[in-house]
Amino acid sequence: MDETDRKILNMIQEEFPVASRPFAEIGEWVGISEAEVLERIKKAKKEGYIRRIGPIFESEKLVLTSALCGAHIEEAILMDVAKEINKHKGVTHNYEREGRLNLWFTVTAKSVEEIDSFIGDLEMRFSLKIYRFPKKRVFKIKTYFPV
Repeated sequence: MDETDRKILNMIQEEFPVASRPFAEIGEWVGISEAEVLERIKKAKKEGYIRRIGPIFESEKLVLTSALCGAHIEEAILMDVAKEINKHKGVTHNYEREGRLNLWFTVTAKSVEEIDSFIGDLEMRFSLKIYRFPKKRVFKIKTYFPV
């Protein structure tokens, strides 16, 4: 990773351009072409530096619902379960943690029933118990990892 890669990663965390061609704007900012920005981002994603690039919406304003979920997953199937969870378009976070509930994820959907169906399918497929934690209050934190 060179200085240009670092600038790109820092910019997309802090000041992602809202524009018809955001990667061209990023390229102007760091002094390279839009195509090179896209190649560098693809490489960073392939190497695991970037998981996803996308907006975070206020789900309630879009009439969506979400759930924070935790489960105890045996090490032997942890990656299989995590990959299956990540297939759902509404999953924004999926983390392995220490403790009894060692896999935590958030999922957003059009209804509680859609979330329940998704979680129920996971529970049946992998013989799991997934705990749902209802949202009581939102605490917004700004996460930024300078590179």
